[in-house]
Amino acid sequence: MVPADYHSFFSGCASVAGTLIGLLFVAISVSPHKDRGASAPLAFRVQSGVAFTTLINALVVALAALVPGENLGIAMVSLAGAGISATIGLTVLSLRSPPVRRDLLGLLIVPVLGALYALQLATGIDLLQHPSSASPVRFETLLMIVFFLVAITKAWQMIGARSTRVTAVVSDLLRERQHRETVAAPDSVDDVAAALGDSATIRHNGEISA
Repeated sequence: MVPADYHSFFSGCASVAGTLIGLLFVAISVSPHKDRGASAPLAFRVQSGVAFTTLINALVVALAALVPGENLGIAMVSLAGAGISATIGLTVLSLRSPPVRRDLLGLLIVPVLGALYALQLATGIDLLQHPSSASPVRFETLLMIVFFLVAITKAWQMIGARSTRVTAVVSDLLRERQHRETVAAPDSVDDVAAALGDSATIRHNGEISA
């Protein structure tokens, strides 16, 4: 039994999760990678997978919590098992497709997500053993908030939006500077070659005049 004090929270979570899932489908449908299937970039597949699984987890838990007389632990254990299975799938996918260096940091979410699902599994088992305890329910609400944050972050990255973290901004600036220097390098070589060519022409003309 879920304490009545948490009904409003779970009701709000169900509404938010349903809305975000709808927006996620829209984002995927307009993505340039949607028609590439298994050949889509690894980062895109991981981001969409993480966002979808975490939102489904939050939605089903919230709906199960609103069912009168049901033990929420059953839904938590079932969804945690499905989440761990999905995490293993994402891990295998990451190992089969060597990631680009810039994607390595984004792939760290996979083991973190596995740890969150393991915590949810342990909490669900605790709730099955102590149905009247409010502590596991309280901890599950914290996990749901984390799931929402993870899903929104991955959806933001999936649509190609740039991160506003200080480290990400500095990294982008350094990459742009390096790109400008790389593009400017051939121009400087051409200028040197042109200068050498003009010098040779002048010298040649001088010799002819002499």
